[in-house]
This record gives sequence, C-alpha cells and structure tokens, in this order.
Amino acid sequence: MTESKLEKLRKTKKHSSINVVMVTLVIGFIILIACQLLFFGFEMQERTQKTGTVQDGATGTRSGDITLTASDDVILVACSDDDLTDAVAAVRRAVVNIDVAAGDVGSANARSGPPLTFDMPSAAALATDEETLGSGVIVDARGYILTCYHLIKDYAAVNVTVFSSVRQIYKANVVDVDIANDLAVLKIESDRPLPVAKLANSDMVKVTDTILAIGSPFGFEHTVTGGIISDNKRSIVIGNTVYEDMFQTDAAVNRGSAGGALINGEGQVVGVNTAIASPSGFFTGVSFAIPINKARPLLLKAIDG
Repeated sequence: MTESKLEKLRKTKKHSSINVVMVTLVIGFIILIACQLLFFGFEMQERTQKTGTVQDGATGTRSGDITLTASDDVILVACSDDDLTDAVAAVRRAVVNIDVAAGDVGSANARSGPPLTFDMPSAAALATDEETLGSGVIVDARGYILTCYHLIKDYAAVNVTVFSSVRQIYKANVVDVDIANDLAVLKIESDRPLPVAKLANSDMVKVTDTILAIGSPFGFEHTVTGGIISDNKRSIVIGNTVYEDMFQTDAAVNRGSAGGALINGEGQVVGVNTAIASPSGFFTGVSFAIPINKARPLLLKAIDG
C-alpha cells in the first residue's frame, strides 16, 4: 500500500525533531569545549606571569632545565652588592690593628702595610720591620676592644691603631682574658667616643650563611674577604687545647687577620677570626672563628665588672 500524504508528513516531522535535538546537542558540546579551552588559556597566562627566569642577571631563576616559579610559598631572594657594602660600612671603623711596634702614640698618617715588589710579593709582605700581631674589634665606645688571647699573651701592653677620620695609635692595656676560648679584652683611653661594632646572636648562624672577614693581614688594615659558613660546630685542636663549636669558613684569613671581625650580611659581628688550617702558614681555604656568644661572659665581666 502506498503511504498517504498525511503519513509521509508525520514521518518527516518526526525526523526533523530528531535532527533538531542532535544539532542542539552538538552545538552545546562545542560551546562547552570552547569554554574549557578559554578557561585553560587564562589559567596558563596567569601562571606564566608568576614565573620568572634568570639568565645572566635577569629577573627569575633558572638552573639547567629547572625553572623556579614565584608564588606565595616560594620566594626568590638574592643578596646584592649594596647589602654587603652596607654591612662592611657598619662595622669597618670599629676594626682595629694590634701590634707591638715601637711607634709613637698619636696620629699616624702614613699608609699601612709593608713595602712590596712585583717579583716576590709574598716574601716581601713578610719581610717587614712592622711586627704586626693582628686585629681587634671595638665593642664599647669607651675604648674596650675584643681580640684573641694568643696575640697578646706575651705582652702586658700593646699598640692599637684606630682608623677613623684620622688614624690614631693608642697604648692598650690588657683588662681580662679567657684562655679557654682564646679571647682577651683590651682598653685604650680616648678623648672621644669610639665607633662600636654591633654583636649578633651567633647561635643563629647556619651552615652556608654568607659571611665577611675584616682584619689587617700583613698590616693591610681593613682588608675584607668573603665566604660562607662551612660548619657551625667544628671542634679543632691547637697545641694541647681543644676548641669546640667553632665556626669554619672559607673566608681568607692570613697573618694579621686574627682577632678581626667575622660579620653577617647585616654588619653584625658573629665571630672573632682566630686560626687557619694550613701546612704552609698561609691561607689555603679553611679558617676558623670563635662564635661571639662565647665572648659575652668575658665582655660582661671586663666592661661591667
């Protein structure tokens, strides 16, 4: 039987309804995919803005193929040259030179350091009439100076050179000593307040902390060297004495630097440079400092009585 026109019309309408539904579903699916892609694009853009890459001093950090992303949990921190400059400026004038040379007390305008030659600088540096012992740190404006005991143990009085606007040489007397920790406190008499170094809490010093050493190696005052804390609880033996919980560093320390300041990035004294490990007698990459907290009992006793 042939279909009537009415039946054909009904089938056509039925197929049309199915087609409309299919088309609607396809369009909806396409819109959903487009929205997801758009959202994903915005998210990737936001992440990219939070990611920094450092190449030759640019703004971010890249090591090999690893990129560090700045976020609320990760903060990229760098120590600038300005930080180190401020740190040295904060303490430099409080670091003094200690010797037993027969120099006159008073002003001294000549530059320090021994005469050098180009052919044998190391030998010439040691071949000098100046019997430079080491360095010290002014810890009280009234003239109290912290240094190493081994520098002054054979002398009742020594000369101290203070480097301010005018270099001044003073006679210093030994106030008190702590032989077990290789520390001594000297006293000079000045007619004006002296620059003072701030002392840090050396218990807070950690391995790999950046440090600077300030002293007078070979008589060259205010020489600054830098490095890191290699160990913050090193035990060493010097002679028959064991020194415990010392700071080990790779900051260069040479003859004349002992007694000088080991400072942190904020210009605060964390230790007193005291010894090096070297078969030749010169710096070879390992030096030691007395944590400043070991000096606090001696300072309280010597200064405040």
